[in-house]
Amino acid sequence: MASIINYDALSQAKVSAPELPYSTYSGVFNREIPASAFPSDHFEFHSQRKLLEALGKKGTPAWYQHNVRTRTLLELGQSEVFSPQTLDSIWLDVAQGLLSKEYRQSISEAAQFDVSKLEFQAHFWEFGQGSYFQPHVDKPHKKVTHLMYLTENWTPDVGGELNILRSKSKDDVIKQIPPINNNAVVLHRTDNAWHSVNLIPHESPVPRRLLQVWFWSK
Repeated sequence: MASIINYDALSQAKVSAPELPYSTYSGVFNREIPASAFPSDHFEFHSQRKLLEALGKKGTPAWYQHNVRTRTLLELGQSEVFSPQTLDSIWLDVAQGLLSKEYRQSISEAAQFDVSKLEFQAHFWEFGQGSYFQPHVDKPHKKVTHLMYLTENWTPDVGGELNILRSKSKDDVIKQIPPINNNAVVLHRTDNAWHSVNLIPHESPVPRRLLQVWFWSK
């Protein structure tokens, strides 16, 4: 059976240039993943949100900013799916695809960076109302990121666009990428790879959802 992951589309999505180390593509999965398959259990909120709650700052703008929660599919360096009995079976197929040599070859071609010997992790992410990420560059040990969007029926009023930036200024936008279902982004970490995530408005009809893979250096 063919993999659920579209390796051909991924391998052809080569990053633009060293100064613009990202690429986008569509057709991430070879089969439709229904919104109902997105996990509902074993999520944890962002640690900063928990800290703000402990400090009595629940409901503040900073608390909403970190209205982000994650759920493990594959933990760092592990080949066993986390809590598979609570997942839709389609995610077991996705995990199998991520663990394949074909996936590593394809992501290496896309990022133009060899990840064959790096460990990786795969987590589900959900951005709720009021959340966003400020401009940042990923930490040096996070070499390649693969964002696979799962946002149901995305429209501009959902928000959550990924901004590729020339600098740390939030207004210095090179490209704005909407988190449309079955689209993806590949990011190769460099000192110039600034990016941010736009605000999810409090009126947003659906959360911003994705499966994120990180490749880490030792």
